[in-house]
Amino acid sequence: MSVRLTHSGLPADIAPFQLKQLLKRARVSLGLSKGAVDYLTFAIDNCQRSDFLNGRICAIWHSLERLTQIFGLSKRQISRIEAELVSAGLIRRTYPERKSRSGERIDGVIKRAAGINLAPLIEQAGYVRSLVSRRMQSDEDHKRLREQIQGLFRQIRELGNANADEAATTILPRRRPTELTDITKMQEVAAALEAVLSDFSSDCSQPEMAVGSDETVRLNTNKEKKTKTRMAERPIDERRLNTSPTHARLLAGPQLAEYIDLYACGGPPDWQAITRAAHDRAYELGVSRRLWRARCTQIGEMRTALCLIVADRNSRRTDAFGVENAAAAFAGMTQKENGRLAVLDRLIGELTSALIRSGGNP
Repeated sequence: MSVRLTHSGLPADIAPFQLKQLLKRARVSLGLSKGAVDYLTFAIDNCQRSDFLNGRICAIWHSLERLTQIFGLSKRQISRIEAELVSAGLIRRTYPERKSRSGERIDGVIKRAAGINLAPLIEQAGYVRSLVSRRMQSDEDHKRLREQIQGLFRQIRELGNANADEAATTILPRRRPTELTDITKMQEVAAALEAVLSDFSSDCSQPEMAVGSDETVRLNTNKEKKTKTRMAERPIDERRLNTSPTHARLLAGPQLAEYIDLYACGGPPDWQAITRAAHDRAYELGVSRRLWRARCTQIGEMRTALCLIVADRNSRRTDAFGVENAAAAFAGMTQKENGRLAVLDRLIGELTSALIRSGGNP
């Protein structure tokens, strides 16, 4: 018994030859093999343009034997391709099982078709086109991000700062954005490079304090006032911080990141949100209030917060940089920073690189 299956027609702006092109471009998105697309292309070519009009039957009924000759494949391979297309919802078998395929066309119109019906494909033509559009947009996004990353590397190199170059290389060691295929990783690399450029650009724009002449410098003979002035100075390590709030937020673990977002009130994070969130997370991890206050005084609130961020994130890792106790790691890291061993910048660079390589889960 044959089955008559009509369809609602191709969209007015999609011709059968365009449908073939769309299928080729959407093959990966549809999860189809090359053989499956070749089969659909053959089927479309062996139907008339009028078969794609609303209310018509669009089908082929070539025998397996004939198809094996056309494609140079075995019957089993042809059957597998047809099964693949049925599973993908792009064709429908309309012939009784173990019966031969047949059809009838009268005055150019298919009246009966017991074979392979293309109605499901025609009904999904709009969806196939949307897949191609999304793929084209994705390709454009990849191109834009590659150009952005290349431009950021160039701008960082033009700073003439060896530390900036080293930080950028840590983020993408080979400096080849073409090696990145995941859009999320590309966005993370771009964000990290923007943070490096922003941080070191700010460093370069800060004028150094020149030694004044005797005419412009007045000696301070008030001992009490001099002591207060020295105490009010910002920690030297905090003044040369090379990490932005946005970069710090990217490094934060899930719980700490949630706290940062809460303090940022849905907007871009600033250092106030970062330090407050790190303060809360520190006590959850078992860092004493006394140690926290001491380190904030010695190395600055922002650098202390960054140490906590790195220690917290590394406590979730299982590689060589993983730590068992975040509080102990924080204590050791801040002690080294207070001793001017400058371990934090290297650890931030390593963690940034690890996050990018692993898609955010080192």
